[in-house]
Amino acid sequence: MPEDQASVISPPPSPAAPSMPERLATAIRHAIGVHETDRRHAPHARVMAGFCAVLWSRFLRFDPASPDWPDRDRLVISSPRYRVLPRIMAELSGQVVRPDTPAATDRQACGPNGQGLGAAIGMALAEQKLAARFGRSVVNHRVWALGCWSELSTGVALESAALAGQLGLDRVTLVVGLWNSERDEVDTILPRYSASGWSVRKVDAGNTEQIATAIASAQRTHKPCLIACIAAPETDPPQPFVDDPGLWAGAARRGASARRSWLRRLFKDRQKAEFERMARNQRPAFWQPDWQRSWREHGALLARASAAFSARRGLETLHELLPELTCLRSRQGMMPDFSALRRSSGEPDLSCGTQVHGMAALLNGIALHDGLLAFGATTIIAVDRMRPALRYAAMTGQQVIYLLSDDELPRGENAGGWQPVEQLASLRAMPNMALFRPADHRETMECMELALRRTTGPSLLVLEAAPSTAAAVPEREQHGLTNLCARGGYVLAEAEGPRQVTLVATGHEAIVALAARALLHAAGIGAAVVSLPCWELFAAQKMTYRAAVLGTAPRIGIEAASGFGWDRWLGPGGLFVGIDGFGASPTPDRPDGPADITPERICRDAMRLLRPHAGTTMETAGGNGAPPPSGLASLDASV
Repeated sequence: MPEDQASVISPPPSPAAPSMPERLATAIRHAIGVHETDRRHAPHARVMAGFCAVLWSRFLRFDPASPDWPDRDRLVISSPRYRVLPRIMAELSGQVVRPDTPAATDRQACGPNGQGLGAAIGMALAEQKLAARFGRSVVNHRVWALGCWSELSTGVALESAALAGQLGLDRVTLVVGLWNSERDEVDTILPRYSASGWSVRKVDAGNTEQIATAIASAQRTHKPCLIACIAAPETDPPQPFVDDPGLWAGAARRGASARRSWLRRLFKDRQKAEFERMARNQRPAFWQPDWQRSWREHGALLARASAAFSARRGLETLHELLPELTCLRSRQGMMPDFSALRRSSGEPDLSCGTQVHGMAALLNGIALHDGLLAFGATTIIAVDRMRPALRYAAMTGQQVIYLLSDDELPRGENAGGWQPVEQLASLRAMPNMALFRPADHRETMECMELALRRTTGPSLLVLEAAPSTAAAVPEREQHGLTNLCARGGYVLAEAEGPRQVTLVATGHEAIVALAARALLHAAGIGAAVVSLPCWELFAAQKMTYRAAVLGTAPRIGIEAASGFGWDRWLGPGGLFVGIDGFGASPTPDRPDGPADITPERICRDAMRLLRPHAGTTMETAGGNGAPPPSGLASLDASV
């Protein structure tokens, strides 16, 4: 080659300097190697490094100086694979993270598979409702959720996604990471989300420009969005890391500027005080006196109403007193009238159909978001499908209130599969779960008030649709407005004379026990009735109070469910009257049927229990060796 031609050939171009998101992604990958102790999760977390770098540096609304800013974007970590990312991002962003405070970026929902994705959709519903109330100048943020691709096929994720499309929740974006070898399996799942009204995109997990385009598209579209980040196996050595504290300075300044602008808008907003109250999860002043006055005024009208009907009226009253109340209901829930009331006031219908699995996950997200009070209304038999969400709410201490009724459950000889036999026992076995089973209108109102006070975990009210057949007990009315259910259990009616047997009941069975008490009194047996609406509260009372309520006489537990767990209240010599099978039919020696709890059956079982103590019982009943009353002999002969 001539020498003059060689002089004009330009040298090969030097490799382009990495862009800012690429440098940020390198810093994230290095931090993952330092902080992630589980080596199985580290490769999966590195898949999300590029997405996190683009999201934090360009799009995410957050201020490291104010991690609890109400209008910040929410980030939900649904899979344990990505649990290290929030702390890394917070530290790299300049937030001082202490073990006792959450990261700015926001909630980890690493509970049962798919619950985090459902909770993220619930957060988007909370954002939508708050924006409708206060306007976009005050509420204008998004929800981002990072999950594993296998969560997309879970029932809770699919039901929640269908609800997101139905409710038009366009402020939520789900992001899943996967390897290229898993692409075929994901391609069979993504069309289900498209059919549910979602915008679905697939991007290269290492291409920051593709990721930025997908995020920008998610912010423009009017649909919920799903972004699948596809990565190739890691073969190249990691890029050298150079510590640069100024990498995140621009993102921090952008977030601080956004928060200052928001504070100026909030200061001028006429609903500033109301917004701040709801953002702090505080209740309006004097709501409790208004609540008590309302149910006291309607007490005479609802004295013989069912617990489910009383709860419906109570929820209508709470809707007027607590504007933050948000109630999701199922198709067979107990609140059709309440739903019509909300629609007449211009609010959207929040019916979830039969998708109670997704409904329960959304309620957890509403509670996690802050600002709203989450209520759910469905049937008692539906708790079997909601159990993972209930368990997650109990684990995280979220205030979610459920109204569970037996409305529209099948009746008759073919209804065995629908009978709630074991549900009560299994729910009582769940830690940090408060289960209330009120007997009448007054107990229903008191239990609803207790559920509203309890902010450390979920509360369930199990409500009977059968109307009450007995008026209020006179002894009960002597206590005025005292909330006797606050102690979990109390003496509903004391024995007329010495107590010879104690009938311990919950729910509608307490009314049946009152009728049995009258029959036993006619037979010369002094029976007391103890109402036990909440086991958890009763177990928390002092031993002296529990002993005074339960007494030393033989005890009979009465509940239309399994007797599992009742021995703790009945003692070694107690007897339980309930349901221990599915759809059992009557027999000649038990004409009322094992599934029927009647006063006559309770009386026969009481006689059977007292027979070993006949000498003591007759001496107490007749006094000074007098013969027992004739009613006692006739009742004993009928056993």
